[in-house]
Amino acid sequence: MRGSKPGERRGGRQKGTPNRRTVEVQTRLSELDCDPIQGMALIAMDEGNPPELRGKMFAELAMYIAPKRRATELTGADGAPIAVQQHERLDVALLDRDQRDQLRSLLMLARAE
Repeated sequence: MRGSKPGERRGGRQKGTPNRRTVEVQTRLSELDCDPIQGMALIAMDEGNPPELRGKMFAELAMYIAPKRRATELTGADGAPIAVQQHERLDVALLDRDQRDQLRSLLMLARAE
C-alpha cells in the first residue's frame, strides 16, 4: 500500500533542523562578526541612549529569558460573570460591649489562622 499512515512523516527536514534561510542569516552574521543579542544589550545598557530605545531593547531581550505573560480573563461558574456581593459597613460604635468583645475575639481567631 502506498502513502503514509496517519501521523507518519516522510521526507523533509528533521525536527529541530534550521531551515535554509535561518542558516544563511546565521552564516552572514557570523561572517560579519555580529552578535545581535550583544548589540541589543549594549544599546540597552548605554545610559546615553534615549529611555524609550533602552526600554525597547530591554523588552526585546527579556523575551529570551522570561515567558511572555498573557492577560487572564476571570469568569464565574461555567463562564458566567463573577458574582459580587456588596455588604453594608459595620459601625462598631453602635455595638454594645458584649458584641464588641465577640467581634474582637472573632477577629483574633481569624488572624491566628
